[in-house]
Amino acid sequence: MVPFFALFSQTKAEIFYLTGKAKLESGQNDSALYYIDKSLELNFNNPDAFLNKGLALYRLSQYKMAIQQFDKVEKASKGEASIWIARCYAELGDASHCVEALQAHLTSNYRLPESTLLLDPALSKLENDPQYIDFWKNGSWYTGFDQTLAEAGYLTKLKKYPEALDVLSDGLGKGYRKAPIYAKRAEIYMLSGNEKLALEELTKAIEFDRKNPELFTKRAELLYMAGKYKAALEDYNAAIKLDPEELRYTIGRARALSKTGNYDEAVNDMKNYLQYYPGSDSAWYYFGMINYENGNYFDALNCFSTSLKINQKDARYFAARGATYLKTRTYQYAWKDLSMALDLNPNDSESYLNKGIAAQNTGNMDDACFCFEMAKRMGNKEAFNYAEKYCK
Repeated sequence: MVPFFALFSQTKAEIFYLTGKAKLESGQNDSALYYIDKSLELNFNNPDAFLNKGLALYRLSQYKMAIQQFDKVEKASKGEASIWIARCYAELGDASHCVEALQAHLTSNYRLPESTLLLDPALSKLENDPQYIDFWKNGSWYTGFDQTLAEAGYLTKLKKYPEALDVLSDGLGKGYRKAPIYAKRAEIYMLSGNEKLALEELTKAIEFDRKNPELFTKRAELLYMAGKYKAALEDYNAAIKLDPEELRYTIGRARALSKTGNYDEAVNDMKNYLQYYPGSDSAWYYFGMINYENGNYFDALNCFSTSLKINQKDARYFAARGATYLKTRTYQYAWKDLSMALDLNPNDSESYLNKGIAAQNTGNMDDACFCFEMAKRMGNKEAFNYAEKYCK
């Protein structure tokens, strides 16, 4: 579906829609309906809003009303909502209309893998219906291409990476669609720890599908990991241009903007995201890291503290706040946070180093030397200098 937003601008209708979408993703279905309806009052022909309104109604078990919204989506983008129409009819016990919608789904570009459909909780309600059984028994819905991806996916789950790559290579030799196969190969190389080859495969995938924002985002993540921040920024911009309503892309762009010296723009991206997703602990963490990188330690502390109010099970949040407390010379607070970080993740050499520095500055040299020694054992080079200087 072609996004209806103009890049970098948000009208009132768009703000209402994005708020509704965020509420839906947070499980607040009634609130989602309210804001999406407000957006439709101002922009009454937005297929994305119809789709998300249908999803909210589906979750509220209003299946007939949901079908009305999904039908509007189908008129604009054939096949996009057909699976949801099938699910609605399955919930209503209407096998005839369910298989009709399933057929539309299986002949569309939005077709889900066979294993996904056969295990679908809603569709499974018709698993004993003769018409539903006959539909699957007599239909030939999946091609050799689909079977290739399914087999590669199964082998990948078993961590049989060479075998999965061989299956995909065979698929390329048979002339199957290249972009999804290269993307799957990239995923396998990432899982096996070969970021270089993963990047090469994603580049090939993009050559054959330049309208897929997910491909650009995945390549941007790899480029960012490789320290190629300008190239990563270009890919994030490409993804956002293709799908401006997917605000999670802006988190990655904000991080790339920060690394390329565009701090103010990075802050704007993060503020825009958090306007709609204030309960995202990971977003507050990344916002904190952007502030930390740019020397705004008190703003960083506020961000990390917000992350920890939402989620105290992620070691990164304690480690980041502890490292920031070190920068503000509040060593006791730093020591406490870094202790919490190490309780959650005892294999973090950087937290051991920082905890040692905090302990040293509060006069606890026994603990400081213990921490420096632990960091040394984990290969932290800076810890050797501290141990040499303070622990003879």
